[in-house]
Amino acid sequence: MIILKKFFILIAILFVGGMCTVIYWNNHLYSKAEKTEESEKKIEILEKAIDYYPSNDLVFYELGKAYFNLADNYLGSKARSEEYLRKSIKSFQKSLKSNPSSYFAHFHLAQSLLYLGYLYPSLNVSSHDEFKRAVSLGGENSQIFFEVSKIFLSQWSQLSDEDKDFTLQILKKIASRKDKEKILSLLHVWEMNVRNYGLIEKILPEDQHIYRMYADYLGERSLSLEARQRNLAKAEFLEFRRAKEKYKEGEKEFYSLRLEEAFNHFKSCLNILRRIKFYQNLVSQNLINSSEFNNLKKKALILLAKCVIERKKNLKEVEGYLLDYLSMEKDVEAIGEIEDYLKNRRLIREKFEISFNDNLDRLYFQLLLRFHQNHYRDIMQLGTHLKQSFIVVPEDKKNVYVCILDLIGDSYQKTNYLYDARDFYQKAFEIDSNNLETLIRIRQNYERLNADEEIRKASEKIDEMLSPREKLFKNYLMKKNKGYSWNPVLDGRKITLNLHFDFGERDIPPLISVFFNGRVVWEDYLKGKNLSLSLGTNIGRNSFKLIPLNRDIFLIKIAYHLKSSINDQE
Repeated sequence: MIILKKFFILIAILFVGGMCTVIYWNNHLYSKAEKTEESEKKIEILEKAIDYYPSNDLVFYELGKAYFNLADNYLGSKARSEEYLRKSIKSFQKSLKSNPSSYFAHFHLAQSLLYLGYLYPSLNVSSHDEFKRAVSLGGENSQIFFEVSKIFLSQWSQLSDEDKDFTLQILKKIASRKDKEKILSLLHVWEMNVRNYGLIEKILPEDQHIYRMYADYLGERSLSLEARQRNLAKAEFLEFRRAKEKYKEGEKEFYSLRLEEAFNHFKSCLNILRRIKFYQNLVSQNLINSSEFNNLKKKALILLAKCVIERKKNLKEVEGYLLDYLSMEKDVEAIGEIEDYLKNRRLIREKFEISFNDNLDRLYFQLLLRFHQNHYRDIMQLGTHLKQSFIVVPEDKKNVYVCILDLIGDSYQKTNYLYDARDFYQKAFEIDSNNLETLIRIRQNYERLNADEEIRKASEKIDEMLSPREKLFKNYLMKKNKGYSWNPVLDGRKITLNLHFDFGERDIPPLISVFFNGRVVWEDYLKGKNLSLSLGTNIGRNSFKLIPLNRDIFLIKIAYHLKSSINDQE
């Protein structure tokens, strides 16, 4: 009995040892095959591994891949390709029999079925179920999602409603990761096979950078202009929302007396607002309320100035912010509150004093605040004082002094003391004969006095200061997405801007974006080689930018025509 027991133990040991040996050789040959690049040699090694141990799913998986590669290499020979594809399918099925949860085996089996279906459409071979199993078993494996979504997109017109819904869900998951390279790759497949703009807008995450990327893609590919502009409008709306969040963060820091942090938030808020070009106007949407936009900008400017004032008690450093604010604010009461705030911080005097022995910058700013509150007669009193005084102004303060004289002249003009206004404008012009704003005031004054000859002389001087009415280019090539920038000096009148281009005859016309003073004013496909735009301008330097989006184009000429009177734009 003991001998028999020992005999069975020995047999068991030998069996286990034999199994270990065959499994070892199976794994050894599998590892060797993995390192072999030549498909025929790899198949030979894997077949030996199966002879040793026919239950290793990885060996069959690798064998299926090798046969698939051979089928791919012999696509020119339909018979051989079919033979290898069938062997590939059989190998993957055996792999899945041992390990049915292998999502990679399901995926590669689906690929083999897909290729076989391409070769023999009459076989009615379906790969969709295997692709869907690969996705469901792969969990959050984004690469499986990505590959399957590309395949399903390429077959979009042939998909059932159920498979389309399935594809939509995995596309949403891929897009939600905000991987720009993967999204661009999907867009290429979508463009060739689907071109359903509603589909893309369903899957894209709510992200301004993704919206802009999609819009850029549409522009470069000469695809839907409406979809491009709609997505740019959506991107700007999200940026506006982010600007509001930055403002709230800054406000919280400001009232917690963390002024440097508050300053940075307000600065970010303004930078975002300045980047918004208002694409919504091109698609007749009202995502960003213009009043809300202006109010946010005004509040950010004021609190930005206050951050500096509370830390440095300095008016000069914040003058730019306050001037921007005053150019926007029409509420007299709000401006009065700013004046009170500056008085409390002793940055301007408590009482309005008519004195030139004071800091001219501070005096000018106080006059400006009074002017915006319609206190014209207070400023005119300073004008009366000036007429009776001999003033010596330092060379480095002459620009400020000219601004003060212009402001006094404006006050007289507002109250219809036109001859007194003219005298102050002329005095300012004598100090700085290159000041375009002063000269425009002089012309406006003459227009109200109906002094035709003086209007003509002033207009001639203004014309000399303005940018040339015509710019000629010798085959200036505007590169796609680069374009041309120009900063013309203008006098605030409306202009008709004429642009002349040259481009070869192609099926797709150039798509052009035109920006003027920070706003998009035109974007469309050119219907001819000339483009005419009516634009409102600022006094002084304006900004103009022209960008071709889908191809290079030659710029030949820029010309502009002015309205006859500055009052035409009022």
